[in-house]
Amino acid sequence: MSIIHVNQIAARIAPQFEPSIVSNGALHSTPVDAAKPLLTRCLAAYAIQYKTACSDADAGAAVVDGSNDNGIDAIYVNQGNGVVVMAQSKWMSDGTGEPSSADIGKFCRGVEDVLSFEWDRFNAAIQAKRTEVESVINSFDAHVELVLIYTGSQDLAVHGKRQLDDLLTKLNDSSELVSLTILNQAAVHASLAAGSAGAPVVLEFGLANWGRVDEPLNAYYGTVTGSELAAWWSTNGVRLFDRNLRSVLGRTEVNQEITSTAIKRPRDFWYFNNGVTVVANRVTKNLAGGASRDFGTFRADGASVVNGAQTVSTLGRAAASGANLDDVRVLLRVISLENDSANTDYSAEITRTNNTQNRIEARDFATQDPEQTRLMRELAMDGITYAVVRSEETSATEDFIGLPDATVALACARADPSLAVLAKRNIGQFWSDISKSPYKTIFNPSTSGARLARSVRVVRMVEQRLRKHIGDLPKKSGKRYGILVHGNRLIESLVFKQIGGSALDASHFDIAPFGIDAKVDGIVDKVVDVIDTTYGDNFMATLFKNTDKCTYIFAHVV
Repeated sequence: MSIIHVNQIAARIAPQFEPSIVSNGALHSTPVDAAKPLLTRCLAAYAIQYKTACSDADAGAAVVDGSNDNGIDAIYVNQGNGVVVMAQSKWMSDGTGEPSSADIGKFCRGVEDVLSFEWDRFNAAIQAKRTEVESVINSFDAHVELVLIYTGSQDLAVHGKRQLDDLLTKLNDSSELVSLTILNQAAVHASLAAGSAGAPVVLEFGLANWGRVDEPLNAYYGTVTGSELAAWWSTNGVRLFDRNLRSVLGRTEVNQEITSTAIKRPRDFWYFNNGVTVVANRVTKNLAGGASRDFGTFRADGASVVNGAQTVSTLGRAAASGANLDDVRVLLRVISLENDSANTDYSAEITRTNNTQNRIEARDFATQDPEQTRLMRELAMDGITYAVVRSEETSATEDFIGLPDATVALACARADPSLAVLAKRNIGQFWSDISKSPYKTIFNPSTSGARLARSVRVVRMVEQRLRKHIGDLPKKSGKRYGILVHGNRLIESLVFKQIGGSALDASHFDIAPFGIDAKVDGIVDKVVDVIDTTYGDNFMATLFKNTDKCTYIFAHVV
């Protein structure tokens, strides 16, 4: 059956992706009219679409296979979701075998080079994606998805799997930055058979303590287990969210809270989580159970999760990592569009309102703090607008400070490496609970408007000097470049350490005598020396999110 399956896969993906791959002028080296290289590239495009549900054209444009690709056959960047997907594909015509240890090792080294910004080691097709990749990797909620896809029927050999496991361990040193999906022949064939290119999603599920709403549309509601939602994700992936406005957003602060609650406080999940909303072309209830509302079995045809994508995907990933979600209960609503003849736009309206009404972010909780009101008033007296409430007008000017700017600056001004790391890794954690640290550590009655404004000014000056250092580099890659890009918060904290906290609270403050530029120059050189000596083989993107390592660097920069 292996060869039959391989032929079926080829017949499906070749016409789907070949037009966009052939038109991709960035490709070079191996001629695209050769059957095996073309199918390898189509398989890489399919891997991208499998993970992202992007269009055929976008999946084809993600293919970068060619000479000097360092084992990376496709790269797709979703800046809105903060995700970079990198894939290696191997076409095995006879349907047997698995990628060699050498090929996997090459892929691992290529991933390391991308995350280290060693762009001069890649072909033009990969270099063309540099700006997009760096923009995501430098963001707070960056996540990298690795995909190894092949048409062999065997599982990976132990040596190849070990290389991938070692890579994940190394990259996820401080947080879960990188995840891995392995798709062999069986997985590829099954996903294509399930219609991942666009066939309707069918969900079968059980609802505990269920109820029904008849008007204006038929709908059911009740409680579903986390394990059941995880099974949806395992079977359907991002196809679940075809009608959702945002789909999966990667490892955001919200998703981290979802994971934490599911694992540490599963019985509280129903109370803490907003639940999941599904719309479907048709919803039917199985006759089993009769009229009892204790438990019912349902089927939703043409289903899509329109609200709760982060809940479903996060629980799915947690289950894939070994978490037991049987005790996690989630509120579920399933709305049938079968009788929507009077309003054909009702599905779109449900999607829009579920994703826009009552939406709140962690930073919104800060608006409840009287200290923020006091700071706004103090800064207003000095002609500075301090925006605590979310606003579109968030440009950083001399007389405008946003809450994120203030949070980062005050965290670094404490000259505490753990706070600097938190500002780099997950700024939202400062605002998640305004009744305790770390929020209270930086926003408290002793924090004056003057201290806030001065701290922001220092950080902006440091950032300006770091940009000059970056501009002076002969090439925008390598370790020093990574330190300048990823180490900004720790460097800023070190600058404040040299300035001294008392200076920020002085009745008069003149920044000129502190020589910020000279301080930055010296600190950068010392940070580079410490890292070269102690952490030379670390990835800068993860190093500066590791509290222990940054504390060591902080202590040894003198």
